[in-house]
Amino acid sequence: MIHHRVTLAVIGISMLLACGQWASAQVRVDVGGVHIQVGDDPRQTREEIVVLTRGPIHEAFAQPVVFDDEPEFVITRRPPSPLDEIVPDERPQGRHITWIPGYWSWDSDRDDFIWVSGCWRAIPPKTSWVPGYWAKSRNGYQWVGGFWYTADNDEIEYLPAPPDTLDEGPQGIGNADSVWIPGCWVRYEGRYAWRPGFWETVRPNWVWEPAHYVRTPRGWVYVEGYWDYSLDRRGVAFLPVYCPPSLYGRRDFRYSPDVVLDLDVLTLYLFSSPQRRHYYFGDYYGDEYSRAGYRPWYTSRDHHDSYDPIFVYEQWNHRDDRKWADNQRSEYERRRDDKNLRPARTYDDMKAKADRTPEKDRRQVQTARPIKDVVSSKTTPFKFDKQDDKAREATANQAKDARNYRDKRSDWEAPKADTEPKEVVTPREPIRTPPTDSPKPPVRDVTPPDKDQTPDRGTVSRDQPTRRDIQPEKVKITRSPVTVREPVTDKDLTPPVRPTQPKLDPDAKPRPRKVDSSDRSKDSSDKSSSDKGKDSSDTNRDKDRDKDKDKD
Repeated sequence: MIHHRVTLAVIGISMLLACGQWASAQVRVDVGGVHIQVGDDPRQTREEIVVLTRGPIHEAFAQPVVFDDEPEFVITRRPPSPLDEIVPDERPQGRHITWIPGYWSWDSDRDDFIWVSGCWRAIPPKTSWVPGYWAKSRNGYQWVGGFWYTADNDEIEYLPAPPDTLDEGPQGIGNADSVWIPGCWVRYEGRYAWRPGFWETVRPNWVWEPAHYVRTPRGWVYVEGYWDYSLDRRGVAFLPVYCPPSLYGRRDFRYSPDVVLDLDVLTLYLFSSPQRRHYYFGDYYGDEYSRAGYRPWYTSRDHHDSYDPIFVYEQWNHRDDRKWADNQRSEYERRRDDKNLRPARTYDDMKAKADRTPEKDRRQVQTARPIKDVVSSKTTPFKFDKQDDKAREATANQAKDARNYRDKRSDWEAPKADTEPKEVVTPREPIRTPPTDSPKPPVRDVTPPDKDQTPDRGTVSRDQPTRRDIQPEKVKITRSPVTVREPVTDKDLTPPVRPTQPKLDPDAKPRPRKVDSSDRSKDSSDKSSSDKGKDSSDTNRDKDRDKDKDKD
């Protein structure tokens, strides 16, 4: 293999198999934790490709469960075409593990898109993955969440919006080995009936994902509860990456993730955003993030509109430590109040910070690791295989099938034409990036916005579907390619018996919903208070910058 020294650290010149034909010579480069292939002319600088140690966790890897119909997060800029993502060579062993491709997510800090890298995922037993996608709405574009669906289903039923949850947390007292599973509205004889919550015995290494609904442009989809693997057994989640718009759509550009999220320390800096239907990791400690709907994971017990199965399981897992939950709050408050304790925002900054940190404290600073370190680690719960050409081609075809299935879903869920105007609620607090030692990558937006060039901070929008015009309908679908094709006989992979569900309560009545005028008034008030907070926080940031300059 010929080695070259260019602006980037060139690993070598190789040939890529693309679209069934051998492509022209490509230069494969290693850029701060990702492999990039950009043809024969590697003109991109190291600073333009940024591997991020903060951002959304792939929704197929982990999701908060949302019960109430949160307003959707809408942006006005059209999402780019998906990156040509190359599956990593290192694959965890197991027929139940598959590669799920990445997707674009909107980053309000950068006022731009970031790429949520694909992940190796242990498929929950008896389920298949229905991937999320960006949908055009009347006010812009919104993310329609993916979900794990019953594997043998060949149809999806789209329903009217369910009422808000009646669950108010644990009722009665469970034993030390049980957790509270929230109740849920269930469609019954043409209407919604309430199924109360219940106490369920926890099974080590298994997490119960409770029944809930997913909002789509065509209606609401009921997702039955299922057993999932504990976080450490789910596979490998890779870091997100910022990619400059100049690379969007280039046929000679390829991307392959190379740095993974360290699940051992993830819960130290884990957040959820019910409005965005995602977990987030990293530095979301400022008050501006709290106002924008990012919640520390431990606060799930304080909210009944959503549920955090990861927190519930981890709290049970640490049941012998009575102060464990309080310690989660204390750790959050320490990082909120002291910026120096917060995790770095980029992989390069993380490595630099780790070098400055005493070895005894370095573990909590290193929030991510190269995949090669994970593969060689003796504590990794998976064994890995190096994919040969045949296996790599098979995995690439599976990833292609998953992308095609995503496109099919967006087609069958596309709403019918409707000209009825929709209410748009005012944006929440804009979020800006705090100063960082690393140079900020240039933002060159080659995707023309729909209307103007003003920064797109996203809006909270009560967009399609409306509550009153959705009628139940069943749609025949092609079964998802992301599923376990053959029975899994390994005892460690056999899920526990499904919980016995309580009987429906026919007398339970939905709570009255707020009228639109109240929502508008409330959101206007929120915006007013957010604007005040913005002025104050911006002033404080300016003071911090001046102090930093004086130190320099």
